[in-house]
Amino acid sequence: MSELIQRLLDFLDGTALTLNGQEVNFLEILTLIGTLAVFVAFAGFLRRRLSRLFSKLRMPDSTQNRLLALLFLIIMVVGFVVGLEIANISVGQLEALFTYEILIGEKSLTLAKLFYGFIIVVGVFILSKYAQWVIREQILYAFHIAEHTQFVLLRFFHIGVVTLGVLISLNTIGLGLTNLIVILGGLSIGIGFGLQNIASNLVSGIILIFERPIKIGDLVEITDTNIFGRVSAINLRSTIIVALDEKEIIVPNSQLITESVHNLTHYNSRFRVRVPVGVAYSSDVALVKKALLEVAHAHPRVLKAPMPSQKNVTAPFVRFISFGESSLDFELFAWIPDSFERFDIASDLHFMIWDKFQEYGITVPFPQRDVHFYSE
Repeated sequence: MSELIQRLLDFLDGTALTLNGQEVNFLEILTLIGTLAVFVAFAGFLRRRLSRLFSKLRMPDSTQNRLLALLFLIIMVVGFVVGLEIANISVGQLEALFTYEILIGEKSLTLAKLFYGFIIVVGVFILSKYAQWVIREQILYAFHIAEHTQFVLLRFFHIGVVTLGVLISLNTIGLGLTNLIVILGGLSIGIGFGLQNIASNLVSGIILIFERPIKIGDLVEITDTNIFGRVSAINLRSTIIVALDEKEIIVPNSQLITESVHNLTHYNSRFRVRVPVGVAYSSDVALVKKALLEVAHAHPRVLKAPMPSQKNVTAPFVRFISFGESSLDFELFAWIPDSFERFDIASDLHFMIWDKFQEYGITVPFPQRDVHFYSE
């Protein structure tokens, strides 16, 4: 056991890398990592405490998130400095680490160059987000451009700005387009082996943006997966659908292309509600029809008159469907202006039909069976 411990100590005392002529062993690196882990745990504990305090002070969520993120960065910077001090790693060694050159073909890269390139990409990304907000608020809204068209224009603006930032970043790092082509060639091999789904979603996203089978704000229903909601965003890889309970459902774009999707608002947002009703065989069918039509005309969200511009949009009507086993079956058909309200309006009609049937003495039956016993 003592020999194993001695070997472990010898390993930790071994040189991990040499920076600026000074050796850094594994124990010093582990000490730095351990110190950072302690500060991360402390930052998490402090975040939970401050979140409760901010909530009691009724501070806005956006302000809370910014203050907590700033606090986390400060704690991590302090933890990194303390970790360097505890691990006995000098700033000169850290500078040597950032200027340590890695040869890629004829090009040499350093951590400092990679860091600068990363900062450029992040800065361009943030700038693009702010520029999109300015363009949307100051230009697109003023010209009353459709929401889906705004989304497409801003999406391509974002892609163009980020692409420009990536090219500037590559130039800063020292990599040219030739190196980028080599990297893309390697990615194409990865796509061929393991990224088929991602490639399929990207192509499907481009199809959704240009062909426009669904648009921002459309009410869609994916029958195979029982997803129903309004489209809030169409990205290159996935589409976000907001369900009735305000939960965001992230759907891969390939699913919207390959599966059956019911777009309830492709041309307009109107929807025809169907309310099936069964009454007793002793009921007056004319009175049943009258009651159902009165209910439909009494609801404020039901379209009361036919629309010449839409041939299928008619006034509410009733159909006598069938003679059922225990009931006479009717259906009430009524158009509503917004398909997103179909569940609420259908529920309202059910309540109103029940009250109307009580008023007119119309009975809603339940299945009945006669059992006959025969003695042998």
